[in-house]
Amino acid sequence: MNFYVLEDDPIGQQRIQHYLPTSFITDSPTKLLAALAADTHPKIVLLDLEIKGLLHAGINTAKMIRQTDCVSPIIIITTHDELSLQTFQSHISALDFIQKTQPEAQFGKKLQHAVQMAYQRLNQFDLKMPVWLTIHNGAHTETFDLNTISHVSSNNGRHYINVHQSNTTTQIRNTIKQISQSHDKFLQIHASFCVNHDFIQQYRLKDKTLLLTTGDLLPVSRRFKHNLSYLQS
Repeated sequence: MNFYVLEDDPIGQQRIQHYLPTSFITDSPTKLLAALAADTHPKIVLLDLEIKGLLHAGINTAKMIRQTDCVSPIIIITTHDELSLQTFQSHISALDFIQKTQPEAQFGKKLQHAVQMAYQRLNQFDLKMPVWLTIHNGAHTETFDLNTISHVSSNNGRHYINVHQSNTTTQIRNTIKQISQSHDKFLQIHASFCVNHDFIQQYRLKDKTLLLTTGDLLPVSRRFKHNLSYLQS
């Protein structure tokens, strides 16, 4: 497995090299993107958010990666906790968000767990054949690979929905109710949200939210929580 790291702090570089000795590490987004483009094998990407004083360099780099690569897991390693929500809202499908300043033993365990999850994610892509799903878009139809759809959201109460995939969102004319009935893998969790159960990472019962493997955090309403009852056992 190839690891690619964007990190500008020499101590931070050595730290990651300790856990992932074969990593390609650079402080240049341009060099990282070039190296990723030249590697056709499965890979895992680790990004610091602030590079050389540019606070959003990591997020911007991740967005560029996602323009051509919707498969490689991205792990964020940073000191900027305040950017966690913005990171997940940027639709880069970050797999995990690791705080640099935590104790070393804790950091190591967190990193190893994130890498293990990344391996599992890549195995899912390797083993799954496309499941083609035809969805009505008004008078027309659209075809999607079900394995790439994490969730579907309504568009401000209008008769349009957003189909969320790894690195793109498609707006079509349909309803959440109809989508939730189109395949057994879809679970409606809210009047405005339907999820692909393959992308569920954690049901936070206390907060009434559902964390997806893409990093998206979605609300679960009382009306539809019974659809997640199998996760409480």
